[in-house]
Amino acid sequence: MITKRLLFLFMVLCLASGMKAQTLVLHHANGTTTDVELYTMPQVKFDGDRVLITSTVLDMEYPKQDVLRFTYKGGALGISKPNGKVEYSKENGQLVFHGIKSTGDIAVHTVKGIRVPVRIQLSGSTATLPLSAIPSGVYLLTVNGRTSKFTKP
Repeated sequence: MITKRLLFLFMVLCLASGMKAQTLVLHHANGTTTDVELYTMPQVKFDGDRVLITSTVLDMEYPKQDVLRFTYKGGALGISKPNGKVEYSKENGQLVFHGIKSTGDIAVHTVKGIRVPVRIQLSGSTATLPLSAIPSGVYLLTVNGRTSKFTKP
């Protein structure tokens, strides 16, 4: 019984050691790097002059000027190319998107990285987002993996 458990544990450790961990790498202005394992599901937020990284196991904070860039290393990331350009326009107090397959392809965030709950209506391949439901401010709009900034007066 103990031999079977040890054999099982050995097999698990061998498999785990062969797996390449996916890692978010922060490149700092002083030439150092910080690795954050992606299995911890880190969230990166820009808050004023700070970069905040939070996950289930860590909280890190850096001055924004200290973090030069982010890269990834390790196994296949599952990060896909954006799904192509989506045309949208402002019409009658709402944003109208053409070529949308799902309302899940559209997300609105504040400049602090907080997702804004919005109700998007889909009709065929056209989606509409009423701007009346959003307070005045600057927002990041992500459509099919492409992000742009817009201001609601």
